[in-house]
Amino acid sequence: MFRFAKLTLVLASVCGVAVAADVKPCANGTVANYLGSSCSQGAAVTTWLTYSCTSTPDSICAALGANGSNVNIRMDPQGPYTFLVGKTTLWNVKAGQKVDVVIGGTVYGARGNGNWPHFERMKGQTGDGTEENITTVDCGTNCLDANKGVSDVLCSATSPAETCVDQRKPGPYVKYQTQFQAAPPEHPYPFTIEIKLNGGNHGTATLYSLGAHLGPMVKTKQVP
Repeated sequence: MFRFAKLTLVLASVCGVAVAADVKPCANGTVANYLGSSCSQGAAVTTWLTYSCTSTPDSICAALGANGSNVNIRMDPQGPYTFLVGKTTLWNVKAGQKVDVVIGGTVYGARGNGNWPHFERMKGQTGDGTEENITTVDCGTNCLDANKGVSDVLCSATSPAETCVDQRKPGPYVKYQTQFQAAPPEHPYPFTIEIKLNGGNHGTATLYSLGAHLGPMVKTKQVP
C-alpha cells in the first residue's frame, strides 16, 4: 500500500458533478497559452493538451504561429460554456490551398457539445471550396444520441445555406448538437476541435471563429 503525505484534493459540487476547486475559470487567451492548462466553465472542466496544423502552402500554418499562438480562444459574452476559437482570418484559403487545424484535450462535467460557426459577414465558401468544423467528444457508450459525441458542421456548395452564413440564433445548428452523460473528474473524455478549410480547384473557404460549446446542452429539436 502506498501512502501519500500532504496530498489534499478539494472538490466542489456544481450541477451534481464534482469540480476541482483549484481549477481556474476559463479566460481569454490563445491556443498556445491554453496548452498544458485546465480551466472551468461552470461544471465543465477542460484540459488542453495538443495542437497540430497541416496546410498547403506551409505558410498558412506558419502564420497561425507556433502551437497556435495566433489562434485566439475567447469567452463568448453571449454564450456560457462556449469557446470562440480563432478570431482570425489567417486560415482563410483560396483555390489550391487548404489547412487542417486540430486542438485536443479532455473534458469532464460537460453534458453536451455543439458547434456554431461565425463568418463575420464573409461567405463560408465559394465555388468548390469547403469549410468544415468538427468538435468530437469521445463519449463511447455514454453517448445519448445518434450524433455520438460529434458536432460536424459542413459548409460546401451543396450544404444548407445557413451553414455558410452568419446566424443570429442557434436554431439552424440544433441538429448538429449532441448529448452524453457527464464524465467524472477521474475519467474525463478526450475531445478534439478540428477546423478544415479547402479552396478546392476554383473556390475559396473562410471562417472567422468557431463557437465550440462544451457544457449543459438543451435541445429544441431531437436529433433523428
